[in-house]
Amino acid sequence: MEKFLKDNILYLFIVVLVFGAGVYFTYNSAMQMIDFSSEYRSKQEELKAQQEKLNLIKAQKERNIKQEKRKSENAKVIYEVLGQQFSPEASFGIMFESILSHITNSGLKVRSIDYNYSPADDKILQTNAPEYNACELSFVTVGSYSQLQNFLKNIAKETYLTGINEIYLEPYYKDKTILIARFKIRLYTKTV
Repeated sequence: MEKFLKDNILYLFIVVLVFGAGVYFTYNSAMQMIDFSSEYRSKQEELKAQQEKLNLIKAQKERNIKQEKRKSENAKVIYEVLGQQFSPEASFGIMFESILSHITNSGLKVRSIDYNYSPADDKILQTNAPEYNACELSFVTVGSYSQLQNFLKNIAKETYLTGINEIYLEPYYKDKTILIARFKIRLYTKTV
């Protein structure tokens, strides 16, 4: 056996060395796999936490959208003009046209119209919000009670009319069935 060991010592040494190297590389590979596995688990947990945050943000956004829809269903909308394509005065043109068509469609006659761009007492303009424009439209109409009623019903449905500031009614002195109505309506536009 000694002779066998002396003759084959080199081979035995190589076998032990190869076996040791195999164990060493297997051990290193196993440790790398364990490290990779733990890193993978931590990344997966981090990803899961981020997904939960994303789901919470999406749910909050959906709640906000639903709240905005409820608000917009119950409230009037400010007319938005894209960019600076119109001057502040020209941005009210569509609303003026709409109000005048409501007046004529209801049968009222227009006695006078006055436009006051950027009224000094306007609360929105006093906040120095440069994207908002305001105009106070003052007009006097003449017509019957039913014509005035039709006008008020139609104008209440107007999308961009946020409110009527003042209405003053007086009967015509020669015929009490005719009303003279003075209106002050505040209109707003927003440049986006």
